[in-house]
Amino acid sequence: MKTMILLAEGLEECEALMTYDLLTRAGIDTDLIGLENDITSSHHVHLFAEKTIQDIDPNDYDVLVLPGGMPGTKNLEDHPLVQAFLDHFYNRGKLICAICAAPSILIHRGWLSDQEFTCFPGFESGKISTGEKVHKCGNIITSRGLGAVCEFASAIITELKDKETADDVLKRIQA
Repeated sequence: MKTMILLAEGLEECEALMTYDLLTRAGIDTDLIGLENDITSSHHVHLFAEKTIQDIDPNDYDVLVLPGGMPGTKNLEDHPLVQAFLDHFYNRGKLICAICAAPSILIHRGWLSDQEFTCFPGFESGKISTGEKVHKCGNIITSRGLGAVCEFASAIITELKDKETADDVLKRIQA
């Protein structure tokens, strides 16, 4: 299983990097894919993406992760290749994971109209969030935000590997 975490200007860096860290600790092949090579987070942290979205093939990946943050979420949503990748993953039933404000992208696409989900309060777009830290429905995992990033990554690890691996990773970081 190969995972991509998309990085856009203005992202919440800890949601991306902590998810990356925990997935790699679980032995999951994970790439940080930027909309461009140099990314500045919403907190002015400079990141360098391993690859850019223009240089990859979505067929090479099984999981797509959308970190939140503003204006990172808006920048992801406005990018045509992100939209194409989302369609590719959704139409093939591949795992899509979104945290914080990023589930709003899926809401705007109509994919959460009849599904339960969670997100950062205020980004529900008229839909009703479960309010849980993490929620999985079908091939979509959503999460409230940075305070739930360990649970978010754990849900992804559980889906890709198993609960024992997820629990072991959290135990090793003292979560």
